[in-house]
Amino acid sequence: MYRLILSVFLIFSFAYPYDIDKLLDEAIKEVESEKSEKYYNLALKLFNEGVYRQAVKNGELFLDKNSEDLKKLDEIVLLLGISYYKLGQTKKLFDLFIRYVGSDDISIDTRRKLFIYSNNLFIRKKEWKRLKIIRKKGRYLIDSNKHLWRLKGEFSKFDPMINIFRLREGNIIGENSIFITDRNLTLIEIAKKLDMGYDELKISNPHIDPFDILKGEAVFIPSRRLLPHQDFEFGTIYINLSEKRLYYPLIIDGDPYVITFPVGIGTDNAKSPIGEFRITQKKENPEWVVPKSIREEDPSLPPVVPPGPDNPLGVRAMRLGYTDYLLHGTSKRFGIGMQVSHGCIRMYNKDVVRLFDIVQKGTKVVITEKRYKIFKNNKVYVEIFELKDKDKEAINSLLKERGVSVTPYLIDFYNREKRGFAFPLN
Repeated sequence: MYRLILSVFLIFSFAYPYDIDKLLDEAIKEVESEKSEKYYNLALKLFNEGVYRQAVKNGELFLDKNSEDLKKLDEIVLLLGISYYKLGQTKKLFDLFIRYVGSDDISIDTRRKLFIYSNNLFIRKKEWKRLKIIRKKGRYLIDSNKHLWRLKGEFSKFDPMINIFRLREGNIIGENSIFITDRNLTLIEIAKKLDMGYDELKISNPHIDPFDILKGEAVFIPSRRLLPHQDFEFGTIYINLSEKRLYYPLIIDGDPYVITFPVGIGTDNAKSPIGEFRITQKKENPEWVVPKSIREEDPSLPPVVPPGPDNPLGVRAMRLGYTDYLLHGTSKRFGIGMQVSHGCIRMYNKDVVRLFDIVQKGTKVVITEKRYKIFKNNKVYVEIFELKDKDKEAINSLLKERGVSVTPYLIDFYNREKRGFAFPLN
């Protein structure tokens, strides 16, 4: 192959002076580039199929052949980190982490993921020496989301970088972070502790057992997000059913902020509504008039449940338009961030109180169901929750319109490993 390419160049070199050594270097570089592209695509394909050992082989060959394409490098390093974790290869995972923990050649989120996989595997394998080393070198990854600001007045009740964010460029908010457990926990308990939804933590941590998280293990916290609408309006509440999250962009003291909370939504058999509504009614400590359909499911329920700790509407309720659907609190300990309701939008009690206090009657509420979001400024950002087959073709077409080309292997990889948070493609 080298000779074939070189011979073509040599034909032209008789007519045009050319440095033969430079010509040979270019020929070799072109061939190596073709090889690395092959290894890259094959690594992604095998990984998506769950063939981790062969994915590792091709991923490692890619690293040997090409470390200049930083976008592909980022994906291959993440692929290798996950594969080593799945295969229990502690030494390879440790070496990979040490190699890239301080490198700007890969994204901060891939470095966070490498830390999480390394940290958790070393705890499970009781490799305390390696754990101590990666904890020391990765300390900046854990501490990188510290904040030094807090709003005053009625907005002082909101927690910066948890449920209130400064609006960044376009419609981007927040930064992802790492949570280290101080005792054995489930993902449901962590979600409540961090004011997050269960499903959003589950999809962004696909290789963590949600019911068996040991003391000291790390969890990826997806807080970099895109608002559901690029052309949003301040003062309008947006709810995206696919991500089970509410957004409320506001101007506060002249600056743009976004208040955001996880929500529980209707089940497949009792879906939450989609469309535009207004808040038409607000009630503190509401009573629950049990719908006939629910009483038919559970005849033991009374016609009316009075306010109190057993009231499913919790401590606050806001009516959506002139429908039976409510935005309300809950008496349930868990269930936020899941499909659990009969169609209403359910919130943690502490969150619905905070929202209730600043929302006026007449506030517009827009409810959508977007399985992915795309935003372009100087970069193209994507946020995926769950792609169906028809979505993959649509998202590929939209990305091409924005000047980004991705392979089906890469889209499948994103759909497996980069769900629940916004990430740049270029």
